[in-house]
Amino acid sequence: MSVWIGKTLGKVRIEKLLGRGGMAEVYLGTHTTLQRSVAVKFLHGYFEENTDLFERFQREARVVAGLRHPNIIQVYDYDVVDDRPYIVMEYINGPSLAAYLKSIHERSGRMPLGMIRRILPMLAAALDYAHQQGVVHRDIKPGNVLLYSKKGDIELGESLPQDVEPLLVDFGLVRVLDSANQTSSGLITGTPAYMSPEQARGERVDHRADVYSLGVLLYEMLSGRLPFDGDTPIAIINKVLFEPPNPIKNLSPDLQAVLDRALQKDPDQRFQGAGGLSNAFLQALGVLTEADTLPPISVSKPSVKSSTPPPSDSKTAARFHPALWGAAALIAVVLIAFFAWNGKISSGAQPSPNSTSAAHTPSPVNTPTNESATPPVAMPLPVLGVLRFQDVAARLDGVTVNVGALPLPAEGTHYEVWLAEGENRRSLGILELDAAGGGTVSFVDDQSRNLLARYDRMEITLEPSPDPSPNSSGREIYSSAIPPGALMHVRHLLVSMADTPDQIGLIQGLWNDGMLVDEQANAMLAAFDAGDQTAARKNAEAIVNLIVGSRSSVYGDLDGDGEAADPGDGYGLLLNGDSPGYTGGAVSHAQYAMQGGDASASVLLHGGHVIVSVTNVEGWSAQLRDLCLAILKNPSDLEMRGMIVNAVALADQILKGVDLDGNERIDPIPGEGGVLTAYQHAYYMADMDILEG
Repeated sequence: MSVWIGKTLGKVRIEKLLGRGGMAEVYLGTHTTLQRSVAVKFLHGYFEENTDLFERFQREARVVAGLRHPNIIQVYDYDVVDDRPYIVMEYINGPSLAAYLKSIHERSGRMPLGMIRRILPMLAAALDYAHQQGVVHRDIKPGNVLLYSKKGDIELGESLPQDVEPLLVDFGLVRVLDSANQTSSGLITGTPAYMSPEQARGERVDHRADVYSLGVLLYEMLSGRLPFDGDTPIAIINKVLFEPPNPIKNLSPDLQAVLDRALQKDPDQRFQGAGGLSNAFLQALGVLTEADTLPPISVSKPSVKSSTPPPSDSKTAARFHPALWGAAALIAVVLIAFFAWNGKISSGAQPSPNSTSAAHTPSPVNTPTNESATPPVAMPLPVLGVLRFQDVAARLDGVTVNVGALPLPAEGTHYEVWLAEGENRRSLGILELDAAGGGTVSFVDDQSRNLLARYDRMEITLEPSPDPSPNSSGREIYSSAIPPGALMHVRHLLVSMADTPDQIGLIQGLWNDGMLVDEQANAMLAAFDAGDQTAARKNAEAIVNLIVGSRSSVYGDLDGDGEAADPGDGYGLLLNGDSPGYTGGAVSHAQYAMQGGDASASVLLHGGHVIVSVTNVEGWSAQLRDLCLAILKNPSDLEMRGMIVNAVALADQILKGVDLDGNERIDPIPGEGGVLTAYQHAYYMADMDILEG
């Protein structure tokens, strides 16, 4: 019996061993105060009274414990006992993705494409969030993904429930483990079949190593096998370094192109974020379009787009030509890899599949040797078009419906498009099709009413020509809807939230405050350049109050003139008192929408994009707050102007985002997307994919 069973560490009593692996032993524990099950992971590392190592372990573990995301296992505590570092984390009663894939592959099955479509965006959103916090996982693989369903246990070998959620475990464990083992530069840690080429070479890695590993995981889910395999870890690493992955039989060229880019040897040629990989995957499936959302300003006439959205960039990245290595260097890498395989990541006894344990290496998948007999990948129901809400003369007062390749209606009939909720119907107009079956209907409410507040469903019916009745025939041929589980939270983002001062949507409030911050920053620079430092400081005060919110201890009369300037509604961008602020509220309700068991691909993908972009805004807002507080301390004229110029740049970045990678667009990725990007992708969350029936 393990020496840890029956012991109490702090408020956690160790109950039983769940599994052993190359990196850790995992135990089931009980929090004695909360009476909650937890997982306790003892790492294979010893401090032996080394204060420097202990402090490094604390720093690394503190970063990991600070991660808060619905698809990342929460770390509760960390400490050292008898020179052994351990981590206390959330316990999930669900199998690993490795165990599930193994169970279906043993029956020559494949994961349905519709389920991959659900899982991948959530994993990508979790990775992008962690990368934004400066944390790289370094060991993305199916064994480090747990599957959870609110409906009950997940049975291995059976179909996954529709509400299944993936949760990443061991986030940063390699980094924490390195701190406990004095890992030197050049040592390879990770799992050979999933590690990136730069990781296999023992080089320093960044977030793009995780993107590569996510590509390997996607390849395995699609094909039932790994892109690189071999009889030994050295053979696998050699293929990772020098060979291209084998194409998957029966896979569409668009999906294969996504995999090829994700698995590029050169990090610069890969997707630069996990969201980019997920986005491209959904585009290749034909379930994602990027038609523009009109900016939230009033205009005299609706701008109607009659063309279909532009196709995604499908350029294939250039092939990477690895540099020639010297024989001595290659031998060194092979020896290091062999050591890592045997001493660090070899699999011990396999934990129960129903445990929070990702420390083990999953058993090899039994891949059919006759590749030509591999069954084709099952495709989901085809998406025939999309309905997208737009701002025209007012918030969400317009919609555009784009369809493609519909069969032409029989002579004497036509298609008509309707918005619906319950028994209420509103005709959007007749859908005229071109010879290829494509068509567009655009509609603007003549009273500028918010259409998302009134309707949650769209129908395309078959009507007689001519049609004497203004009512629907009820012959519904095609339809789409916002999933019920996500609808309330999408409306909280876009339409109305009871907790906000004017009961506006959280994204609408974020947009308003972002605009006001930008206006105040530019006014501050203009006032300073006009010689009015008093007015400039008043603008700085207004910016701080807009950011911190009226329930913050910082809020108030900061320039000492007896008045607290705040052109906003007092809700604030950041957490203040018991108010989450517009950033915290937007992130929470995007997460809630994604966690609904029926969340659509649009909700999952763009909800993740909202979270990433709003997280950017949150970080930049905190920087701008501190900068404006420094401006209010009366620095010298030269210092003050430099600070104000920086404040203007930050405010512009908050509102518009910034193109960091020089691709001439601002993407919803860490460090780029701002308020405008979050606004657009919140609207995309309300997209309705049009299906038959």
